[in-house]
Amino acid sequence: MMTLDLRTPEGQAYAQNLQRRNAPELGPSSRVLVVDTTDALSEHHVYFERLARLPQVTGVVLVAVGGIDPTGDGPTLRTPSALAGVGVTLWVGDGPGVPWEGGSQRPGAGRGESTVDDLLAALRFPKVFDRVFADVGVMPHQAANPGLAVDYATVEPGMMRALKLRALRQLVATGVAARLHDRESTELTSVVRSATEGDATSVRQGSPLHEAMATAQRELQAAARSIERWRSWRGLFGLTKAHRVVLDRLSAAGDALLRHHRVARRALEDVDSSLGEGYPPPSELVEQGLPTPAPVNSEEMAESVRKAVTTELIGGRTLPGIAEQARRLGNQLGAARSLAVTEQDSAADLETWARGLISPPPVKVWPAPVAHLLPVMVLTCLLGTALPGLGAWPLLLMIPLWTGLIALLSVNSPVDIDLGLIYGAMAFASAVGAAIGLRYPAGFSFETLVSAGILVLLVSVSVVSSYLAWRSVVDRWRDAIPLRKAVNANKRLSEQVSRTIEQRWSPADRVRRLADSLLVVAGGVDAVVEVFTDVIEHVKDSDSEHTFGGDRSAGLAEVLHHDLVAITLEVLRPSFDAIASRMPLSGDSHRSLLRAQELVADYNDHLEHSGLRELPAFVTDEGPRRRLAATLWQSSASSRRILQLTERSRMTQLCAAEDVRLLQADGARLVHFASADMDLPPIDGGSDEVIRTKGDAVGALRLTPILARYVQREVHAQGEAQ
Repeated sequence: MMTLDLRTPEGQAYAQNLQRRNAPELGPSSRVLVVDTTDALSEHHVYFERLARLPQVTGVVLVAVGGIDPTGDGPTLRTPSALAGVGVTLWVGDGPGVPWEGGSQRPGAGRGESTVDDLLAALRFPKVFDRVFADVGVMPHQAANPGLAVDYATVEPGMMRALKLRALRQLVATGVAARLHDRESTELTSVVRSATEGDATSVRQGSPLHEAMATAQRELQAAARSIERWRSWRGLFGLTKAHRVVLDRLSAAGDALLRHHRVARRALEDVDSSLGEGYPPPSELVEQGLPTPAPVNSEEMAESVRKAVTTELIGGRTLPGIAEQARRLGNQLGAARSLAVTEQDSAADLETWARGLISPPPVKVWPAPVAHLLPVMVLTCLLGTALPGLGAWPLLLMIPLWTGLIALLSVNSPVDIDLGLIYGAMAFASAVGAAIGLRYPAGFSFETLVSAGILVLLVSVSVVSSYLAWRSVVDRWRDAIPLRKAVNANKRLSEQVSRTIEQRWSPADRVRRLADSLLVVAGGVDAVVEVFTDVIEHVKDSDSEHTFGGDRSAGLAEVLHHDLVAITLEVLRPSFDAIASRMPLSGDSHRSLLRAQELVADYNDHLEHSGLRELPAFVTDEGPRRRLAATLWQSSASSRRILQLTERSRMTQLCAAEDVRLLQADGARLVHFASADMDLPPIDGGSDEVIRTKGDAVGALRLTPILARYVQREVHAQGEAQ
């Protein structure tokens, strides 16, 4: 809707050029509100003709301001004939208006509460304009005098400026002032965590890396099983053949482990080089056995970042805090940190363990466990020779038996001085036992058969003791070789490869995209901080001295904070669109700076001309404003009373007291209007229909016809003057 004020030079200049320009500034608008004085209507008739000829103009409401003289000859209000059919006239007196009940009663004493400015504000609402146009259009000469009662649910300008400044300072706060709100963002870290989760964590089947990993694990398990078999009776009586099998298995396991280490380390180092320097290309690593990197869903990533930033801002995080964390996370993701280097210590001794399997230490039976068998040798030889009825014959059995058992135990031992000590100790122990048994034979009598049975038992004890000693020999040797350490190192190496794939390789493309995205967002937020800081620095100090409390200030603070957050998100919107586009990202902070300056200027203009209650173009969530409106309307006691007004209710009639007699009270029409965010109370006796508007006013507009004898259409026969 356009307002044309012909009382001003600017308005007259615009009207002068209407025909020449065809009024492109009107755009598609079909409503024009014209303000003029009563004594200039005839002079400005040419303007009304030009206006009526414009094709887009279908409705004109002319507000004629000024006095009329009912004592003169003929009609005193001359309405332009050019507006016949397309325009109606509202006549408003020069004075402030008078309280009047719209009937035969005389006007009340004092000044009216509503003014012409209130009338013009109401007429700027399209639905109110249309209703006035329709109602006045059926009145005599399409002319009426308005009466008005209006109330506003508004916020004091000083409060709004102070709370806006406070909201700005809270958003750009740093240091101690921001400590309460700048806790680590769980939203942004959640986005990072989601992006760094790979879709595949295992190497490809049949690849060189998979074959090396599987072979190493298989050979280590086979070596462990061969040692277990060698530890049994078969190992004791298998002599060198069983030992040779174990050595071959260990050597094969060591070779497989070295190959796995070599292939895995190459893959890990190539991952570092590929992610950090771009070489080798990913295709080469896929050939080695790594899975193809997970795809990037740019749209999903952009939406996740937008939601995270929005949630943090709505939750009270400061702009510098968000920018700092986004930049830090972006730098961390963008850095080519090497897991192969940082975890190298976990597999540093793997080659040592592998060499230990290929060249294991010799089997040792001296001093333990042979030294542990010496008391058994002495005891078995002593008891054997002390058996009655057998004489020295058991000695001829025990000495060869022990000689054979010791030979079995030491067959895998190296031939050195320890072997001589073993046999010397065995001979000595046997001789000592036999000598004692022969010197002190048993003093009780046994049958030869019983003695033979005891001798068999002694032989069994000797054999079992030797077997236990053999198991001890194998256990000690197994503990001496680094098999368990090699198995653990091989497991850690496999886990390191899987972890590298999961944390670095598979999500590499997503991580790189997210790192660039976070840095772009950080640059955009920095631009907003710069603009907001400039606004704060240019605000007068007196605007920050106000302190307010209560529900009204809390609701206003919420709306202002929400609007400033919306400005920030609107500045970042091109960045979010770029993130979703799969195109290379570039942090154009200058563009964000210009956009932030533009939005702040538009927002200030919106607050000045449309008010805080109307939703700015870049704000979509009406929740804070609805909550503020509820608080404001609850504190407006006169809003219910206004909606109860009728044609005979007291309101401000916009004319002088003596001019009331020029009006025809019986034909009055009443128009009620209220803000769309106002919860309408029950209306008893008032208007059945209330026009809902986007403004912050609730009002009753009474349209009273002017007596026909005081109005006349002024006709200009020669048309528009040149």
